[in-house]
This record gives sequence, structure tokens and C-alpha cells, in this order.
Amino acid sequence: MHVVYTDHLKLRLRARRIPAEMPERIYRQAKERYYNHATFRHVAVMSVIYHRRRRKMMIAYDEFPDHIEIVTIHPIESRQISERVLAGRWTHE
Repeated sequence: MHVVYTDHLKLRLRARRIPAEMPERIYRQAKERYYNHATFRHVAVMSVIYHRRRRKMMIAYDEFPDHIEIVTIHPIESRQISERVLAGRWTHE
């Protein structure tokens, strides 16, 4: 599937100094996936090396018949994931 980066994602990559290949790698390799019922977007989470530390990083993306559009990326704590699942905002895919 063809992966497209939104302008917002490109801005976030520059602002957070995240390597440009990381969002697509997370999309393709993440085993931890959710659906965000508040934003109606898919979420993928994966542990990566970010600023010389191992961190969980999440991407939010939309699925289309002919491509995937990654909207944003940012580090996330396990506690935040748990809270979102418990609140019903995120469900496992």
C-alpha cells in the first residue's frame, strides 16, 4: 500500500527532529494497533529509538482504498495508552 505524509506530519517531523522514514516504518511494522473513536483515525504504536532513548512512538493515520495517509506522530507513554483504552476512546484493532 502506498503511504502518503500529510503536510502536518512533515511539520511535526521537522519540529520534533524525527527521522523521515520512522512514520512509515511504524505503520508497516507495528504490532500494537488501535482505533481512535474520538478522531475516527487508526493508531499504530511501536517502540523505537528516539533522541538516544527507547520510547513508544504513535502515528495516527487514515486508510483509503489506494493509499494510507499518515497524519501525525509523537511519543506516547504506556500510561496514556492504558488510560485511552480504559476510557473507551481507543479500542484494539
